[in-house]
Amino acid sequence: MPELSILVPARDEVLLERTIQDVLLHIEGDVEVLVGLDGWSQPISDEDLYLAQFKYKGKVKFVKSIKGIGQRAMTNALAKTSTSKYLMKIDSHTSFQQGFDKQMISEMDNRTILAPLMGVLEPISWTINGNKMTSRYCFGRDFVMNYDKENGNEETMALQGSAWMIERENYFKWGLLDETLGGWGGMAVEIGIRAWLNGGRCRTTREAYYGHVFRHKDEEFPYDRGNEPGKFATEELKRRYENDPRILELAKKFGIVW
Repeated sequence: MPELSILVPARDEVLLERTIQDVLLHIEGDVEVLVGLDGWSQPISDEDLYLAQFKYKGKVKFVKSIKGIGQRAMTNALAKTSTSKYLMKIDSHTSFQQGFDKQMISEMDNRTILAPLMGVLEPISWTINGNKMTSRYCFGRDFVMNYDKENGNEETMALQGSAWMIERENYFKWGLLDETLGGWGGMAVEIGIRAWLNGGRCRTTREAYYGHVFRHKDEEFPYDRGNEPGKFATEELKRRYENDPRILELAKKFGIVW
């Protein structure tokens, strides 16, 4: 049984194969890669998937949904197929430091959602720009993720949703990822809230890093984010937690004016 399952939900992602190859190149421990093909516009046959799994020598397994079910639901479907102690959700356009898996597992405990330092991944050269590495994230009363001040503190109010690790048991016990929040959006804030409400914490290690391709225009996103991207998730989180005294305590802990 692998120690870690890396979950990669993807829809029409042109960088997926490069991401898979990158992960396989940089892992050093007992790891499986679970890829969710979520409603791709070009049909993917079972034969194609068999050949792909053969190509990756059993290190990669695919879950296919003909109908698009959304990033949260697909990530949950992948998590349910895993029997590993740890789960790590990543975006399908990311690149990692050598041995990131072993380093992160060595820092895990049963109350932490852990992320690597984040840099910008240049998709053409496939290189990580390390000039500005990000470790801290927060949100205010609008429940939209923002970048917090870098101050050396590894604990953070929230986490960018593109790469994070959690114990599999806690993934389900803490209710990640809540599909009633919609298929896409609000993941960073949701992670922070779920950890806090369950006596856990979000943390970024400075001993592992990754690069993430940032997209800004709607047509650049493989996932259909709707007419108002992330609005439903954001408004639902705000409706549930804006006046929750427990979230006020979380904001106070990180110096956020509520």
